[in-house]
Amino acid sequence: MGPNSIYAQDSSLETLCFPKLNGTNYHVWSNNMKVALQAYLLWLFVEGLEECPPKSSSGPLIDIDNKLLIPTSLEYKEWTTSRKKYLNWLHSNSAAMGLMQSAIKFGQCEYIIGTSTSKNMWDCLHSIHVTQHQGINVHFTSVIISTILDKSWMTFI
Repeated sequence: MGPNSIYAQDSSLETLCFPKLNGTNYHVWSNNMKVALQAYLLWLFVEGLEECPPKSSSGPLIDIDNKLLIPTSLEYKEWTTSRKKYLNWLHSNSAAMGLMQSAIKFGQCEYIIGTSTSKNMWDCLHSIHVTQHQGINVHFTSVIISTILDKSWMTFI
């Protein structure tokens, strides 16, 4: 397991001592979740700075002449290095997704069904809750303005 592994850190979830995302606390939750992901060295995956390396074949390696590659050959070493990078990325991405999912209430899970990366999961939650929050602000602002205008109009009469 590489340095980006969640298991390289304390595996207790002490960094998740904050309220779960419930639909009304996104801004506080996202700040706390970012700190927790940073503590586990996973924020770079969520932010998209650690991109998924190309997936290498998982079967036996065969050269041009249909012969199995010898484990000491350069091609074999390149394949194993590439495969390890891919699997390490997959492991860290899954760890980030698991941490985020463990920090949301059941009712929020419907928003992240089908997400395949931690970045996609984060972006999905962000777009749902920030857009929703902005819509609520616009609605309340228009209600307040119309109330003020109604009262001003009545005092003018």
